[in-house]
Amino acid sequence: MESTPALIVTALLCWLIYTLFVWIRGVVHRRGLPEPSVAPGQLEIYQGQAFREMCRRAAYQGRRVMMTDYFAERGWNRADVMYILAELLKHKLIAVEGWRFGSYSVTHKGWAEYEGKFIWTGGEGVHISTGPGGFVVANVNSHHSVAHGGYGNRANAPDVPHQQLIDALRTDADSATSDEAVRAREYADDLAAAVDAQDADRTARVLERINALLSTATAAFTLARGLLPSGS
Repeated sequence: MESTPALIVTALLCWLIYTLFVWIRGVVHRRGLPEPSVAPGQLEIYQGQAFREMCRRAAYQGRRVMMTDYFAERGWNRADVMYILAELLKHKLIAVEGWRFGSYSVTHKGWAEYEGKFIWTGGEGVHISTGPGGFVVANVNSHHSVAHGGYGNRANAPDVPHQQLIDALRTDADSATSDEAVRAREYADDLAAAVDAQDADRTARVLERINALLSTATAAFTLARGLLPSGS
């Protein structure tokens, strides 16, 4: 029992040292920040993309991943990254790791969020029906998860059958590699959300990501490859 005070003092000292380390790291990371370039309207999309990329790279809870190459590819500066990741850090879905800027891990809470919302594990499948005017309704893996979409009847728009593409991605994912399967199912979710919001620009961006996946994916994606025009 005599060692209890010493243990308390040691624990308190360790906590103070770590708190000081986190404070100094934050000061260093915020020093000389450039002007942010991310528009508020893009924030939610970028948050989801960055979070899913961290989870894909980490592969499991608690593993440290370096994201600087991903940020550079997206054209995000340090101010953009802090702006985009602020909510994820606030809600403890991710944690900053180490001293260098760009190092993170996915927390237990974050991994549970990822597994619950972004990893499709089978079940009821995808059920699609169409209505007048080409309007589609896709029930994705649930009686209550409904995505409504169409191409907005835009003149000269590419004829991309979104409802078939969602179905094909999920079907092909069953025989794909683990990494490809996760990405395909996430992109199917993203596409369903984009057409549900009737956001043509967002839909086009998702289609570009799907096309990039299909250009390098294994032969498993035979159904999806036949639906997405090259360069869409």
